[in-house]
Amino acid sequence: MTEFDSRYKNLNDEQRQAVDTIDGPLLVIAGPGTGKTELLSMRVAQILQKTDTLPENILLLTFTDSGANAMRERLAAIIGPAAYKVAIHTFHSFGTDSINQNREYFYNGATYQAADEITSYEIMEELFDTLDYSSPLAAKNNGEYVYLRDTLRAISELKSAGLTSDELVQVLDANAAVCDIVEHDLSDIFGQRISTTMLSQLVPIAERVAALPMPQLPPAITPMQNILALSMAHAFDEAMQSNK
Repeated sequence: MTEFDSRYKNLNDEQRQAVDTIDGPLLVIAGPGTGKTELLSMRVAQILQKTDTLPENILLLTFTDSGANAMRERLAAIIGPAAYKVAIHTFHSFGTDSINQNREYFYNGATYQAADEITSYEIMEELFDTLDYSSPLAAKNNGEYVYLRDTLRAISELKSAGLTSDELVQVLDANAAVCDIVEHDLSDIFGQRISTTMLSQLVPIAERVAALPMPQLPPAITPMQNILALSMAHAFDEAMQSNK
């Protein structure tokens, strides 16, 4: 039994249908941890063995470098060295390669490459230099911007989450609304001496948070009130069990 046959047996009916559909467009809707990498790798292998398509004529796009690497490793395990002829890119690297290979069609024969960590830092530093002194992001310590690295990390996380800047603002506004509702009450309670007697005061707040209307958020974003209510419930349970 080949590696392909062995893996094919482990697919469910819907995955097999997707792997076997090799003509025309196909849309597969799948959440995290549902075997997307395996499905795509198997579908590429099926196309290669059922048609006269060459590996170098197949393009696979992912959102992250780690996803592209995982796809390459999985495909290599199934079809061997031919996997290294398949074009597997992030959207960013594919765009970069397309520009670099067709420089005559771009501004000044542009040659682009992904910015490394140092270059990214320098670009952000130039942007921070243009900030008004009143901006919270303009804060410095020993001549270095305090929030520059945090900003770079936030940008990376936004890319990984697939959120646009408008969607981030949407999430922040929803979170701020929750904070406005509970912050004053929580500050008053935790301004007192912390003890188990505080539970009777916190429970109504948790119930109020849980009853808040659900905001319209981007897919896969859990509303802050859900996270807050759940974390408070866990804290209450632990406090009751430990009597601390």
